[in-house]
Amino acid sequence: MTVPSALYVAQTRVDALSFFFPALNEEEHVRPLVARAVEVLSNVAERFEIIIVDDGSSDRTGARADELAAGDPRIHVVHHASRRGYGGAVRSGIAASIHPLIFFTDGDRQFDPADVVLLLAEIPDADAAIGYRKKRSDPLRRRFVGWSYNLAIRTLFGLPVRDVDCAFKLFRREVFERVPLQSITSNGAFFSAELLIRMHHAGLRVRQVAVPHHARSWGRPKGASPRVILRAIRELLALRVSLSRPSRP
Repeated sequence: MTVPSALYVAQTRVDALSFFFPALNEEEHVRPLVARAVEVLSNVAERFEIIIVDDGSSDRTGARADELAAGDPRIHVVHHASRRGYGGAVRSGIAASIHPLIFFTDGDRQFDPADVVLLLAEIPDADAAIGYRKKRSDPLRRRFVGWSYNLAIRTLFGLPVRDVDCAFKLFRREVFERVPLQSITSNGAFFSAELLIRMHHAGLRVRQVAVPHHARSWGRPKGASPRVILRAIRELLALRVSLSRPSRP
């Protein structure tokens, strides 16, 4: 991955930005991802923080995160004693963020933090800028599951979002005043979709941006097991029923 220096030149620096990523058994990715984030954020933000959310990892993810935090006061770690799920990890990252802009991606390095400049270019006129994978670097089965999932959400909720689970999103802090974290019921894979659905219902402005997607360099994907998919479907249907009920006067 190379730094898109032309985009850096064109991009106005922001005052302060929080960046976090959830990590579950990503011990080989933590150091290079944090190093890349420090390099990138130093170019786009006057002040920044990096938050690693260790979601109950059984490998050395947590230990390596702590080593990085010990050497740089801009790096913080949130540890979950036991696994809370993807949504639980994202929830913790948002709650721990202190700056007016909150950016996150996944800990598997399938996105380059340098592409945050693509989102920053859209945020002045939006409440959130979210990526969609312009060419998804995943096996055919995962691409088919993702296509079906996005189609179901667009059909059931009228959500005009191309790629709800693209883990490359930038929010203004005010989003979570309009859509409080406690209003989101999911702690699993449905968390991102539920957040976007509730933002849509609240009338928040969302810009969508095509971003590059890269193949995993190490480890195995964790988000497409039958158990995870079935839980997301149950939560999707429960939210659809909940939103269809008439509100009480």
